[in-house]
Amino acid sequence: MAIEFLGARIQLNPRPARHSVVALEVAMLGHCPGRVRIERLLALGDALEEMRLLGFGPRIDALDEQSTDLYHLPVPIRSLAEFEDIFPDARNAQTQYSSLLAGDSAWLPKAIEDFFGHHGEKLWIVQVPESEQIQGFLPAFDAPLYDTENLRGIASVLILNDVGLVAMPDLERIQIASQLPDVPRQRLANPEPKFLPCSASVDDGHRERRNPAEMPGSSTPLRFVSLLQKILSFTNRHRPDMQCLFTLPLAYSETSDSPTADEAALLELENVRQQSGAHLLRQVQLLYPYMRSPRHSLYSPTGLISGLIASSASRRGIWRSVAGIDLETDGQPYPPTTTAQTIKLRETPGVGVIQHRTGGIALDDERIVVPALHRTEYAPGVYTERLQGMRSGEVVRFLGFLLRQLKALGERIIFNVGYQDPRPRLVLEKFFIGLFNNGALRGSLPEQAYSIRQSVSQEAVVAFDIEIAPAFPIDKIVLTFINRDGNWFTEVNNA
Repeated sequence: MAIEFLGARIQLNPRPARHSVVALEVAMLGHCPGRVRIERLLALGDALEEMRLLGFGPRIDALDEQSTDLYHLPVPIRSLAEFEDIFPDARNAQTQYSSLLAGDSAWLPKAIEDFFGHHGEKLWIVQVPESEQIQGFLPAFDAPLYDTENLRGIASVLILNDVGLVAMPDLERIQIASQLPDVPRQRLANPEPKFLPCSASVDDGHRERRNPAEMPGSSTPLRFVSLLQKILSFTNRHRPDMQCLFTLPLAYSETSDSPTADEAALLELENVRQQSGAHLLRQVQLLYPYMRSPRHSLYSPTGLISGLIASSASRRGIWRSVAGIDLETDGQPYPPTTTAQTIKLRETPGVGVIQHRTGGIALDDERIVVPALHRTEYAPGVYTERLQGMRSGEVVRFLGFLLRQLKALGERIIFNVGYQDPRPRLVLEKFFIGLFNNGALRGSLPEQAYSIRQSVSQEAVVAFDIEIAPAFPIDKIVLTFINRDGNWFTEVNNA
């Protein structure tokens, strides 16, 4: 955030160093209520240059200090301070949509704070108009991606070639029913003891029951599976390499007398897994539950998980899972889940559950709903043991990473080599050997990890068939020496 000195004659605007290469870029769409300081964005020369290269030059040129919003315009930021410099009121300003459980504040600022709090490097943010409600996050299906003037919602981030992960925290917020409560059971003071005849009724019809005004309302958001289908059918068509993070919706449970995962949504997801088109669900990684902290009644965990994934991709490789790594947060999972619920959600339909672990809070597993394979590799509803092992969020990210890298590689060499030039194959060999040496591919020898064959094709066309064996790495092996009755034993535990 900008700091002013000497009566505003000197202004210090802290900004992190720019890294030319970022392992995983992330995009978030959400609400930014309150003022928008356009002049602070216009001071970010590097960000404006990136936006111009993507085709948003006319929209940038139309911005001036009288502009009041940045709707549907992707803006790259490198720190929470940059976001708060441009949107100074977003964290505290009241939103148009308000609910008993989720409150009346935007969730995007908290998600951005969590992303950079976990050492994420680069984040693209898109301000969505609150007045457009759910439709503001969805694409305009009649607008091609090259028409940057008319891109809306998630379509505005599909042209960001290096973005591999998308979150929409405020879409999750407005999907929570406005009257969904979290009110403890009402207890009345005990009456003064007195003698009553045996025939007297002591049930006053009120004690230990909710007042009618406290019960959940009938506000019904868009069906969860319908929402996913609207988003994933579009992203699969244009960006099959991109992954979405989304938190399961909530519903009121009479059994537990509190919010819980929406059973209707879970049943719909299980039904979709058995139908044609189930392959679209590869591109979404579902999370549960939400988070709660002393400062926030409820917020999305997508900021925490996306930040952890981005930093892990930079330090350990994009193919490694972030399951089991402690989250840096003062929040707690809400609603709390039991071990039995965690196992059930993990297996059916396939959800990553945030849970308490020894010493902290971590994601239980990066499970996805369907195997991370091409739609022709398995039949809907047929989930063998081998296919169940491919329900892995990190494998989806790795395959998306390969698609982006190979596309960028092809664009670099297309105008520099002839179709008979041997260098493209050499470049591919170097790329995959590097992945093998870093542990991204499985096998004891490179030829066991990948295969590159040049296809027989028409003249002046270069085509390669590439097969790989993605690794399921053991990130850490714990060896325990135990002395029992004078004898030493060794135990091996995968962690």
